[in-house]
Amino acid sequence: MIDLYTASTFNGQRVSIMLEETGLEYAVHSVDLSKGEQRHSEFLALNPSGRIPVIVDHDSGGVRPLVLTQSIAILQYLSEKTGQLLPETVIERAKVYEWMHFHAIDIGSTLFAAFYLAQRCNPVQEQAALLLTERTIELYQYFDRQLADQEFLAGTKYSIADIAVYPAAIKQKAELEKYANFNRWLQQLEKRPAVHHGMAIPA
Repeated sequence: MIDLYTASTFNGQRVSIMLEETGLEYAVHSVDLSKGEQRHSEFLALNPSGRIPVIVDHDSGGVRPLVLTQSIAILQYLSEKTGQLLPETVIERAKVYEWMHFHAIDIGSTLFAAFYLAQRCNPVQEQAALLLTERTIELYQYFDRQLADQEFLAGTKYSIADIAVYPAAIKQKAELEKYANFNRWLQQLEKRPAVHHGMAIPA
């Protein structure tokens, strides 16, 4: 059994999609960010940084349950645990990691900075936030090019690279319509039952 502590953000949805795809048994614990539940002592005991998602794997094989944070690390762990959604060869896995980290670092971190400037700064830095958001749209051109000659981001098979990118990208779908290959990929993933169910967690 895995306990998932999460909220409706793209970081959280990455993990819920992955759990749905792998078929692992899990229980959802919703963390209400608007009420500051991520700063409650019970949650901070799991992740001192106060950020979701967090998983607690009671079947990790260790002496104690494994507590793991950081959505990308969780994807990699669950993939290795189940032997699913990760290629067999080192070279193929390297390409999966490349696209995962491209999105997490170049796009994900930029989106977070834009959110911070638009929502948390006083005074709000709307122009700076807009410029950063526009930058993320520009970066998706490289994903579009990657998908011109292959079905999925890291090759011919669906992988954790696709799961890592989808939740944030679908929220920017309207701005990304100009990228035909990327839109084909978004529509393809939208049809996957595990993606549909994972995006709805927590309800």
